[in-house]
Amino acid sequence: MTDTLERPVDADPGRASARPARLALIGAIAAFASAVLIWICRAGDPSVHYVSQLGATGMPTAPLFNLALLLLAVAAVLVDRATIARGAGYVVGWPVATTLLVCGLCFGVASVITCSPGCPVPFTPGALVQDFVHISFAVLGFVLAIVAMGQVAALRRRPWMRAASIITLVAVGATSLTGAMIALFKGDTVLGGNLEFTAATLAITWFGVFGLQVAADHRTSRRPADRSHE
Repeated sequence: MTDTLERPVDADPGRASARPARLALIGAIAAFASAVLIWICRAGDPSVHYVSQLGATGMPTAPLFNLALLLLAVAAVLVDRATIARGAGYVVGWPVATTLLVCGLCFGVASVITCSPGCPVPFTPGALVQDFVHISFAVLGFVLAIVAMGQVAALRRRPWMRAASIITLVAVGATSLTGAMIALFKGDTVLGGNLEFTAATLAITWFGVFGLQVAADHRTSRRPADRSHE
């Protein structure tokens, strides 16, 4: 009778520990899907130079692009939920989960409040309030993604993920900064746009790879517990 009563109790922790791994895996898939959709949009309208223009009001690519941005938000939040379950495993200064949650919320807002046609820079002629809101949240989300990369890069217990985060961090920082300078000084918009798309793709792909790593961490931590119940 005792064994019969204990089995359901033992099964619950196993199911609970499997849930974060599933969340991280779904988040990774959502991130990779987001990157694919953005490049489908770019291929559909190669004349667009900057990422946010694909989701501007009236653009044929807007529905698909804003879905991609929403998927990225979902990916960040799902991976955030999975990292919380790891406790102190993902804390550098403050929890990586906190950075991911705010990052995801920013991308979520940016996917709903799109920029106006042409996506003008805020406070320039023709710019609307929605342009300020969209660009502010999109940029903040992007900056927080870079912060999350830096936090993960400081986790010495995961050498390959640390190396991947450092490489991505440097690449994203270099390409995005160069693209921003080109846009600021009204340089070659084609080059600047390509650099921005490259930076965005690298950042989104990092979310996917990190999600896979978190899922793998959860699966690894479950194995000793699974063996103990055999």
